[in-house]
Amino acid sequence: MSLLAMAQDTIPIPAAAGVNLGANRLDFPGSRQQFDSLLIRMHDSQQRLNILHIGGSHVQAGIFPNRLREHFDASRGLLFPWKAIRTNAPRDYSLIPSGTWERSRCIEALPMETLGMSGAAATTNDSLATLRLELPAKYSFAKLCIIGKAEGTAVPYLLLDKGDTILAEQQGPDFLFTLPEPDCQCTIAFSGMDSTSRFVLRGIYPEPKQRIVYTESGVNGASVPSWLRCDLLEEELSRICPPDLVIFGIGINDANVLPAKFDVERFKDSYRMLMDKLRAVNPNVCFLFITNNDCWLRVGRQRRTYNRNTQKVEQAMMELARECNGAVWNQFRIMGGYSSSNRWVSAHLMNRDHIHFSPEGYELLADLLYNAICNEELRVKR
Repeated sequence: MSLLAMAQDTIPIPAAAGVNLGANRLDFPGSRQQFDSLLIRMHDSQQRLNILHIGGSHVQAGIFPNRLREHFDASRGLLFPWKAIRTNAPRDYSLIPSGTWERSRCIEALPMETLGMSGAAATTNDSLATLRLELPAKYSFAKLCIIGKAEGTAVPYLLLDKGDTILAEQQGPDFLFTLPEPDCQCTIAFSGMDSTSRFVLRGIYPEPKQRIVYTESGVNGASVPSWLRCDLLEEELSRICPPDLVIFGIGINDANVLPAKFDVERFKDSYRMLMDKLRAVNPNVCFLFITNNDCWLRVGRQRRTYNRNTQKVEQAMMELARECNGAVWNQFRIMGGYSSSNRWVSAHLMNRDHIHFSPEGYELLADLLYNAICNEELRVKR
């Protein structure tokens, strides 16, 4: 493929059918001052910088956020045992469960468990339950934090491959494990399990090594109200990784209704409530909105059409960004606008459902977003 020349420090983009490179930028409908300060900090500060990417299935799949994480040379943030609750998991780490686990997710109208920053919980009272954790060597850790709740006599502990057993130190509501030396794999197990004891696991957080930490929180099918059901969201973020930048990838599930039933004002009000929660953690947090991708909408048992709500979400996000002095990355326009998903499917960048992308498509989107951020950083430095 022919490569298009990009600005310094950006990623070369292969020529791809339908990609509107002229639209690949960050739009600032309001003031950009706060975002400019963040861009300067991104590479010129010695302080830790936390990025939170929150959304639905585009985020849970892990390909898009992990590609960005690699470009930023960032640490791997929050981990969750998705396979323990019988759903797909990112491929850049492994958490293999054994034993019996029950699930709770924020997409449920009344979640069975109190949820936090992962949007999900895996619960067990099985004495044989374990989680085998394997991370790439570059994400090795000297400390590991288990975020969850022990009930009754249940207690988590670590088993290292060298045979060491590491007991937890209670640190507030969390369970902190300190290893004798950095490692990238271990087994999480539980003692004290019986009929009246159980452990509710909401996440696993390895001690970051890099200055920038990139945490993804995505749940298949999640809408903005889904994340408002996470009552421990603010508390856990404050304690674990208060975000400096939040990348919003939420909206496609909210808009998956007939156009006459999509309430734009309610959508914006839900977003405002979520932003208020995040500002309670860090009043100076920056918000970056990713507009919905062009997609199909089912309008009958055998009939689909391109979703007209996508343009409504685009406009709503521009208005929200104006209110909060945030940025908008217009994925819809970058794809080519209305009905462009057909070209992306033909180019093998999108699945035939016209909603989700192929691995190559997600990686291309991540490269494009990274370039848009880099170009803004170069502008600020000039």
